[in-house]
Amino acid sequence: MLRREYGKLLSRHTTLKIGGPVFCWLEPENIGDLLDAIKIAKDTQKDLAIIGGGSNILASEQGFGGIAVYLGRGFDSIEKEGEDVVKVGAGVPLALLVKKAAEWRLAGCEFLAGIPGSFGGALFMNAGARDTEDPETMREVKDIVVDVEVINVKNIKKETLSRKDILFAYRSSGLDGKCVVSGRLKLNKDGREIIENRTRSFIKKREWIEKIGFPSAGSVFKNPDGAATAGRLIEKSGLKGVRVGGAEISKAHANFIVNIGGATSKDVMQLIELAKKKVSEKFGIDLELELKII
Repeated sequence: MLRREYGKLLSRHTTLKIGGPVFCWLEPENIGDLLDAIKIAKDTQKDLAIIGGGSNILASEQGFGGIAVYLGRGFDSIEKEGEDVVKVGAGVPLALLVKKAAEWRLAGCEFLAGIPGSFGGALFMNAGARDTEDPETMREVKDIVVDVEVINVKNIKKETLSRKDILFAYRSSGLDGKCVVSGRLKLNKDGREIIENRTRSFIKKREWIEKIGFPSAGSVFKNPDGAATAGRLIEKSGLKGVRVGGAEISKAHANFIVNIGGATSKDVMQLIELAKKKVSEKFGIDLELELKII
């Protein structure tokens, strides 16, 4: 039976720890449940939000008047297919994916080490990182995808999309209007020690995250093309450490907004607008949100 709950607080399921009650929270445990959940949203004409690890989300403390679908148990399987292909459920934590791949002596997904959240969100956002050995090279989910199983929200049909059918771009997959169910990844054989050393190098690169010390939703803005990073632009605009209410532009990294205690979505939005305004005025660059607002 499809598990449901009314009035569940989104603050308990977002890494920023902000978010009021949702009209209806659904927890499908299989594809049939998921199809039913999407159908309920369509039949009731309610907005639909897919929730995984809860990172990269800013939810209003006023609540969400739609239906939130949580992909956890039932979508958290990971299995090896053949010698070098791994099928990963949308609800699989990225840390588990990296760990299992290393156990199977499969390389190629180490760049996901240290990134919070689940596989579905990482695929939807085309998560990535600069290579630790070659900083000019960007490692992204698109580089290892074979195909993706999704539910088309419009017609409530299951589809399998090959890599060439997906319009991947920087921090984007073009999968709007679709719910990621699972994906198959093409990895490559390598020594376990080599893989684990490479994984540690990516984790070390993200050690600064531990210095943040407060709840956050990860990077707020995408890095603009051909320019300094969003964090550097915000820092050079003199905004590092600026606070509004319980929200602060992190002193550890200016592209992170942290909840230092009692922050509201309004506080966060004011900092977002301030950063956009100051960077535009100083550098003539329009920052684009990476954060998803529901």
